[in-house]
Amino acid sequence: MNKIHLKTYSYIFIVVGLTIGCTHAATPYPTKAIRFVVGFPPGGGNDAMARLFGQRFAERFGQSVVIDNRPGAGGNLAAEMVAKAAPDGYTILVISSSHPIQGLLKKHLLYDPIRDFSGVAQLVHYRSVLVTHPSVGAATVRELIALTKAKPGQINFVSPGVGTGAHLAGELFRYMTGVNIAHIPYKGTGQATTDLMGGRVQMMFTPTLAVVQHVQAGRLRALGVTSVTRSRVMTDLPTLAEAGVTGYEFGAWYGILGPARMPADVVNRLHAESQRALQAPDIKDRLNAEDLDPANVTPAQLDDIRKAELAKWSKIVKQLGLQFD
Repeated sequence: MNKIHLKTYSYIFIVVGLTIGCTHAATPYPTKAIRFVVGFPPGGGNDAMARLFGQRFAERFGQSVVIDNRPGAGGNLAAEMVAKAAPDGYTILVISSSHPIQGLLKKHLLYDPIRDFSGVAQLVHYRSVLVTHPSVGAATVRELIALTKAKPGQINFVSPGVGTGAHLAGELFRYMTGVNIAHIPYKGTGQATTDLMGGRVQMMFTPTLAVVQHVQAGRLRALGVTSVTRSRVMTDLPTLAEAGVTGYEFGAWYGILGPARMPADVVNRLHAESQRALQAPDIKDRLNAEDLDPANVTPAQLDDIRKAELAKWSKIVKQLGLQFD
């Protein structure tokens, strides 16, 4: 009789355990606020993407999306924080395409840009533009190259930080043209742009969206775009390849990652909502107006893209001698 009771109790425990496990597995995501971590101050491209998609996610999920700006070390302080966060889908990192190669650039990085993250979604591709202060005596890319060669070390370019896309675009320009220009890193696009407009620095590579109004108002002069295709909002502006830097191409994108080992259902839900947002007519119109192209890759494809970025830049970074403390 005792053996029968023991078997009965064991069966009850198993059924209860399975019921609890199923209830837990069926808990919908998300059930609380989601944090979008941005490694730069408000006003830059990463921040703009976080706010645009964060608002849409909040509407769809019925939960708050908090934009958490954590500037510092070219975005690496924010990346380190997310790498160490719980992989539950409530802490998300907004990145640009320079993120996967940070391990090539920084000697003492405390996370691995590939292994420590789960790919979620590539959001948009963007074009960058080479802009100068109007006082710089160059109206074309060829004239700028000639000026920098006539004044070695006297012309500088600024970026939102070491290792950012703007920094890499400038270094690639330096490498391909043989000019001697100095890099001055800032802690965000906003202050770098302000100092450029004030004439305290001379040139910058930056997303079209960030400077198009300043170019139209005459506060900055645009010389060329970094992509292989021309800008939709500056149609008369040549590509750098067209303007004399043969073979120059710097394509870039924004995306979102989570910590490594995020559950597949959470990754898929976040990815699906990002794709839904990209198909919304109002977002399509906004992206088109801001010279941004929507991306359409799976999370697995994004992981492959991140690895490909690392492979592509390994040789370039070595040739350029780019490594920083």
